[in-house]
Amino acid sequence: MNRGIIVTGGGHGIGKQICLDFIQDGDKVCFIDIDEKQSADFAKEHPNLFYFHGDVADPLTLKRFVEFAMERLHRIDVLVNNACRSNKGILSSLTYEEFDYTLSVGLKAPYELSRLCKDELIKNKGRIINIASTRAFQSEPDSEAYASTKGGLVALTHALAISLAPNVLVNCIAPGWINVQDTQDFSREDCAAIPAGKVGTPKDISNMVLFLCSQDFITGETFVVDGGMSKRMIYHGDWNWFYKL
Repeated sequence: MNRGIIVTGGGHGIGKQICLDFIQDGDKVCFIDIDEKQSADFAKEHPNLFYFHGDVADPLTLKRFVEFAMERLHRIDVLVNNACRSNKGILSSLTYEEFDYTLSVGLKAPYELSRLCKDELIKNKGRIINIASTRAFQSEPDSEAYASTKGGLVALTHALAISLAPNVLVNCIAPGWINVQDTQDFSREDCAAIPAGKVGTPKDISNMVLFLCSQDFITGETFVVDGGMSKRMIYHGDWNWFYKL
């Protein structure tokens, strides 16, 4: 398709698969990642893949990244905000600075990149895809920073969709349990706990990214891609009381 794609956190896991799928679709991709060796090795494998080393929490780095991407791609059609940082929370006495850093990586950077790419995306009738998490809607203990970041990203998605309408379509994907380790095996019980019958893969998420970039009517939405796990009711004890009320 010869589009210009930029991806954050593209050196591994979901971000890496997103880069691969766009390349296979005939696009040119520029990605940023803090893991220099792994990312540089990945970029060397593909002539239409360009790597920029840096921390997305730094606004000056984001500006340089977009400039770098324009030099290599000459246009920006799609922005995928994938980079994130998993962190602890209040039970671990997470500091203000640590909390703020997690927000900078996962929420402030997507806003700033959207701002920096706005003119290109409007000109090219582009797409913004934000990668959130089911943690935006449900939590485990001690996960305040990550949950706040992902919840904010869901809200940022619909806000950007309205501000940039009708030229830029903005959507969000909220993955559930995704296996980003190729060698990791899961028990039959683990797989059975997920209605789809398997733990998700990065490909399950990248397929949704490419679909959302191919359509021209959906915007402002968040799509949960978790194999149905968040739809399963779990009761400890006799649940028949519910029907006896």
